[in-house]
This record gives sequence, structure tokens and C-alpha cells, in this order.
Amino acid sequence: MKHLNLFPMVFTLILLLLVPNIAVALIDAEAAKIPYQVNNSDRIIIGTVSKIDTYSSYTIYTVKVKEWLYNPIPTDTIKIQSKIGTNLAVEDEVEFAQNESALLMLNDGNLDELLFRVPLGLKYPVSDRDAVIEELEAQGKWQEENKTENKASETEAVENTKTEDEQEDQNVDNVNDTKTAEDAGTPSEQEESSNQTQKPNAILFMSPVCVFAVMLGAIIYVKRKN
Repeated sequence: MKHLNLFPMVFTLILLLLVPNIAVALIDAEAAKIPYQVNNSDRIIIGTVSKIDTYSSYTIYTVKVKEWLYNPIPTDTIKIQSKIGTNLAVEDEVEFAQNESALLMLNDGNLDELLFRVPLGLKYPVSDRDAVIEELEAQGKWQEENKTENKASETEAVENTKTEDEQEDQNVDNVNDTKTAEDAGTPSEQEESSNQTQKPNAILFMSPVCVFAVMLGAIIYVKRKN
């Protein structure tokens, strides 16, 4: 009977021990979602890891920023600190590979040193960009300057394409004009060549006439003299 009475107490104790772990797991799962991260991030970027410096108790990742999605600062390169080093490994700390690209939610560390932290060590694929922008718009955090920059980039791309097409058309027109000019010059050259060909023929034709006239004049002169 005593053993039976102990069972509810042991079961209750196990539940009490498990409840915090379950609660933490639920909180972590919620914190990993894009809406939560967008709401709790100081800045959001898309970047590529260009350098990794590992020390005994931490690692510094140098990240080249490809795009600022939220709360930008005037720099193309930032640093991210992780509490994972050669002699230390802390759970929920971010790790990167060289040249790895990712969408990152950042918390400010030391702005003077452009140093940031990645909460819960979370990395998102670049393909989540549209989903993050939608959430930024839903939370009223999608800044107008970002829209302007994106539109400017799209406009620049269109203008570059248009300029290339216009240059190509102009090159085609120049080639056609050159060909037309060459064709236009050909008849003149042919006509000039024809005239040059006809002049010797005319000279050859006129030479017997001149000889005949000279002979006729000589005969008349001789007859008158006699």
C-alpha cells in the first residue's frame, strides 16, 4: 500500500521537472519564428561570411553585407561575435562556414566596433527574404528608404538594359549606313571607270578622222599649187 501511495507523488515530481523543459522548448520554438525575431531584432541583413577569426573563448565572423532589410547603418561590413571558441562551446550560439550566405536577425553589441550578436544562434536562408519583408511591412518596420533603394535598383537595371538595346540598335544603324554609303559610292566609281574606258576609245575613233583631214588638206594644197 505504501508503494502505491508513493506513485502519485513520484509522477507529480516528474511532471514538475518536465514542465520547465517543455515550457523552454515551446518558448524556443516561438522565438525561432520570423515574426518573433523581426519584432525583437535591432537590425536585419543578408550577408556573406568573408573572414573567420577563432580565439580560445569566442569567434569573430566578418560579414560582408549584401542588403540591409531593417534599420541600416552606413557600412558594407560588420562583425558577429559567437561564444564558441577553441576551448569553449556555448549552446544556442551561431556558427558559420567560410563564404556562407544567410539572412540574419541581429542584436546590437558594440556599434563603435560594428560588433553584433545573433540571438539563439539562428540563421535563416536567403530565400526567406520575401517572408521577412512581409513581416516587416506587417509590423510597420519596412522603411520607405528601403523601398526607394529597391525601386532605384530595379530602375537602374531597366535603364541599363534599355541603354544596351539602344547601343545595339545604334551599332546596327551605323553598320547599315556604312553599307549604304559603300553601295552609293560603287556606281560613281563604276561610272568613272566607264568614262575612263570610253576616253581611249574616243581617242582611237578620232585619230583616223584627223589623218584623213590632214591628207585631204594636203591634196587640195598640192592641186592649187600646180
